[in-house]
Amino acid sequence: MNDSDRQEELVKTYIESEIAKMNTTGVTAALIAGVISGSFSWYNIAVTHWPTRAAWLSGLVLSIASVASSAIHTAAFLRMKCDREVTKRFRKTLGKSKKSNEHVWRPHVLIPYVLGGPTLHLKLAVLAFLIGLFYDIWRAANANLTWRGDDVKIAAIVTIVGGFVVVNYIFSVLTLVHHSIHTSKA
Repeated sequence: MNDSDRQEELVKTYIESEIAKMNTTGVTAALIAGVISGSFSWYNIAVTHWPTRAAWLSGLVLSIASVASSAIHTAAFLRMKCDREVTKRFRKTLGKSKKSNEHVWRPHVLIPYVLGGPTLHLKLAVLAFLIGLFYDIWRAANANLTWRGDDVKIAAIVTIVGGFVVVNYIFSVLTLVHHSIHTSKA
């Protein structure tokens, strides 16, 4: 297998993985949008404190943006997949040759941001929803000022669970990053 064939195979594999990632991101973002929309029916959202509403509505907007951008990315990658000169065009999309030397290739600075946009929107949507949720829980706990009511117990338990989730999330991300770095060096 020559270098050109290998590049062609790697680009096709990358495009397939991006299509799968965008499909997963789009479906997950749609589910998150449903959860956020459903939270509006928990109680009268119009009387909810403004930071909660702002966070939840921001999460909803971010979820919808994630769904839309995932669909656009999927369509673009499906078009690329059908292109006979996919390697050359894809490399042109991802970067460019240095003007002084055609053999030195430089990636476009914004490409990682653009390709990661739908996933970033999804993560920010979840974060916005959780911020609004925790704000609302602790506002209710602080409302009675006795620190002995059920709202305080609920706030404490949800905060402990939330802390566990954050630690677990960070641990899993660091483990995956560590594993991917050591796997690529091998």
